[in-house]
Amino acid sequence: MPKIVDHDEQRRIIARAAVRWIATHGLETLSQRNVAALSGRSKGNVQHYFPDKAALMFGALRHVSGEREERERADLTSDAVSDPLGSLASRLYAVLPTDADRAEAWRVRLSLYVYADRDAEMQAYLADHADAILVRGTDEVRTAQAAGQVRADLDPRLTFRRLSAAVSGIAVAALANGGALSADEQREMLAEVLKSITA
Repeated sequence: MPKIVDHDEQRRIIARAAVRWIATHGLETLSQRNVAALSGRSKGNVQHYFPDKAALMFGALRHVSGEREERERADLTSDAVSDPLGSLASRLYAVLPTDADRAEAWRVRLSLYVYADRDAEMQAYLADHADAILVRGTDEVRTAQAAGQVRADLDPRLTFRRLSAAVSGIAVAALANGGALSADEQREMLAEVLKSITA
């Protein structure tokens, strides 16, 4: 009986290996050969799913973006209806590079953002991804305002963009100089920003 290959799983394994390679060795040395060795696959197998380096980078970007969404969903509080600000805060805290996996994802994302500036397909993907996050986040701020948890005088869209910018700034500061900010310090900084919007 022929062996059934789970193509989605193969793609995930290879993309995950590309993420690990970029996080450890940088974007410049990323190659199908290196990723094949790291993932335990043949170079031909990697080429089947990711025909060139650009496709491999795009696969890594999709992988870290998907992991971010899964992490946010997993870290959501179960009482989001009764505590919309708490739910929003949980999602924001989940993105901070407070452990090795999250720090790795941030290093890869930042490397790929620079490359994406020259790649129209990756730019379009990032724009769509950012728009979806902004729409969801704006709705969460609006819900928290309706519950009396967030100041009513704030523009929900601008407020979520400010929160996102704060998370990005904290993440970059945390990764700079070999991890200058501890997990607790990152959370404290974000808590201060959240206080500024609280009703």
